[in-house]
Amino acid sequence: MKTLNELFYDVILLNELGGDPCRALRFSDPDGPSGRSGWSFGLCQFDTRHNGQAINCLVDCGFTDGEIKGIVKQTIDVRPLSARLVAHKDVVERYDEAQLSHCLNKALEFNVAHGIIMTDTIALLAVADYVNQYGSEGEGIAGYFNQIDIKRPVIGQDVQDFKLNNTKYGREHPADCKRRYENILRVVAKDAT
Repeated sequence: MKTLNELFYDVILLNELGGDPCRALRFSDPDGPSGRSGWSFGLCQFDTRHNGQAINCLVDCGFTDGEIKGIVKQTIDVRPLSARLVAHKDVVERYDEAQLSHCLNKALEFNVAHGIIMTDTIALLAVADYVNQYGSEGEGIAGYFNQIDIKRPVIGQDVQDFKLNNTKYGREHPADCKRRYENILRVVAKDAT
């Protein structure tokens, strides 16, 4: 049986990189040049436009201010710059590990922080995935569960229903939300066998 950390790593690898760890060390464009996001990288797909840790990681990898501005604004060819991510794989992995721990800790602290009980591994992984994907501390989900005054421990399907019905992304991209949730179910089921 894998640890919760190992399960979450497997979930993020599938959800963010389609199971291909080599993609972590290449810049990717999650929503096109006219979208809200900047170039992303790492296992956790750090969004350079909305995640300060992404910028810190790039600085630690030796990117210049001009390169970072070009990456954030998507005005620079990042193909040759991906080699620098490869050369600083240990730095990118350190930031990924910190992000994974942060997301999982937010899910594990849900009861203390928000008074919401989760005993289900799938629910914990779904909340941790939500924290990573949305850059949230989980307040949106917590507010929703407190509002509906759920009287039982939260299960994974509750988190999935929240994402599909109460987030703009879930309403506009239900297939992706379902894919992410099915990956969680697959990872947990595989570990149980």
